[in-house]
Amino acid sequence: MMKKVFLLIGLLGLVVSCSLNDDDTNVNYEFVPVVEYELPDTLVFGQRYQFPVRFISPSSCYQFYGFDYDRKDSTRFVYVVNKVFEDETCTQTPTDTLEALLNFEVVYQYNYIFKFFNGFDENDDATYLTDTIPVKL
Repeated sequence: MMKKVFLLIGLLGLVVSCSLNDDDTNVNYEFVPVVEYELPDTLVFGQRYQFPVRFISPSSCYQFYGFDYDRKDSTRFVYVVNKVFEDETCTQTPTDTLEALLNFEVVYQYNYIFKFFNGFDENDDATYLTDTIPVKL
């Protein structure tokens, strides 16, 4: 009988301690356009670099999250990813240019083509800022 009482009290405590509070912040992730970046004229095989990448934050609800990176042959597609806090009171700050450092290691001996996401055109096709950087040994 005592075991049933403790089991009942334990289950009651578990139910009371679980909160179904829906006050959690909703977060989405979005690519934001790159407006400027700095790359060297040449890359050195085996070296590591940090490239400054500048982007505009559309509002105070956007927060830098990191980089998304895709590779196709010698082309590197680079995207700035922001966390977007939904249901928040945001201030429009489209003139605030922010900067983040992109870590990059040269592991191949061919020219690298960098394509930084720059937004969408009138047909909703992605546009890119593009540079080709040669690699020296």
